[in-house]
Amino acid sequence: MGEKEVVINKEIELTPEEQHLIKRYLFKTDLRVLPIFGFVYFFAVMDRANVGAALANGIIENLKLSSTDQGNIGSFFFIFYVISETPANMLLKKFKPHIWFSFIICAWSIVVMCMAATKTAATFIVCRSFLGMFESGLTPGVVAYLPYWYTRSEIGFRMSMFFAAGTLSGVFGNPIAAGLAQHKIGSLASYNTIFLIEGALSLFFGILTYFFIQDYPDTCTFLTEPEREVAIRRISADQGVASQAKNSLHDTLAALKDWKMWIYALMFLAVNINATTIAFFGPIIIKSMGYSSTRATILASIPNLFGFIGQMTTGWTMHAFPLWMNSVFFSACAIAGAAVLGFAKASSTVKMVFLCLFGFGGLPNIPIVATWMSVNSGGISKRMVASAMTVSFGGISGFITPYLNTSKSAPKYHTSFVVNICASAFILGMALLLMTYFTAENARRDRVSKDVSHLSEAEQRALNDLHPEFRYRL
Repeated sequence: MGEKEVVINKEIELTPEEQHLIKRYLFKTDLRVLPIFGFVYFFAVMDRANVGAALANGIIENLKLSSTDQGNIGSFFFIFYVISETPANMLLKKFKPHIWFSFIICAWSIVVMCMAATKTAATFIVCRSFLGMFESGLTPGVVAYLPYWYTRSEIGFRMSMFFAAGTLSGVFGNPIAAGLAQHKIGSLASYNTIFLIEGALSLFFGILTYFFIQDYPDTCTFLTEPEREVAIRRISADQGVASQAKNSLHDTLAALKDWKMWIYALMFLAVNINATTIAFFGPIIIKSMGYSSTRATILASIPNLFGFIGQMTTGWTMHAFPLWMNSVFFSACAIAGAAVLGFAKASSTVKMVFLCLFGFGGLPNIPIVATWMSVNSGGISKRMVASAMTVSFGGISGFITPYLNTSKSAPKYHTSFVVNICASAFILGMALLLMTYFTAENARRDRVSKDVSHLSEAEQRALNDLHPEFRYRL
């Protein structure tokens, strides 16, 4: 009897009945997986970005924050965020997802509530450092977790929905923070109400996630056995089954030695310079246009709304157009918006319009770059490392943007917008570079066939994106 054929990096043929089962599988999975992590990311972004509302509502005066302190509040969050991300993704494979994610959510929620008790700049910065450490496990973890459930052709839309939830947090988070800042709790400063209430909400939701997060398709409770069988067969042929994947030195080195993963990481750094400028420092940038603290905090939701619209748009455009084309278009929009904000002599209304264009162009590249990295990694274990690398580099933006957007830089923030223009231009250029390389490499693999049938399934999976049947997504 002949050996069973190893099917890797290929789409399997499905009967009409199996295609119907897959539609049911995707419908159920979208309902049970995406909303939970959408809410989690909503609270995560709200908890990390509420410092922007605090800066506009009295914390600078109450804690006597110098310009250096203001920069350190942002940068120390990201220092611990960056150094903790790769170990955090390794722990995701050591613990079941429902245990790991619920733990980090509850931990960072408690830290946010503790921020309300701080009396000095030093203690506040320490809390922000712990917040960065615990939040570090979420984004790279979800970027690695979602492909447990979806094939390469399906992941783009889901990644867009996940990241859009974070942007939606900016839409609602700023008005919520502005409202909370109007209500004092006891003798606490008004901005401390933001930390207490938002931290408590996140803690409540973190406890719920322990009971609602499903670990893997082959162990979840909401699928019928026929749905589970055909879904796992598809995912296995596409990239492998997550519950069976193990962390290995080989896959770690494969990610570290792959120049393409470093390009994605640098692109994610660049796009997060745009994102942190909008999400964290939107209120103080708008305040410098002449608006009051409360009005600026509320208006900061508008650029985030346009960023949300842009990210929702990518759920369709990533299917309709190549990923490189998506990246180029949105980067060009961000460049145009930042250029007017940084250099044009215009009214506050005109500047708000171009801040919205900056948001529309800057934020969509988050799901685009994350998706592009994920679908071109080639395997689950390599993607775990690559996603941690990518998101870690995104965190480096937090070292940069806080020092570009201090009160000393007001009201023009010229340097900040120059850096943002350069960041978007870099994304645009790297998208064109990757498109050129992937086109040539896919054509070469089409011309030159390499037989790896003598290798076992494990050995073939270890080839990751170097497998001869693998084709890079443009």
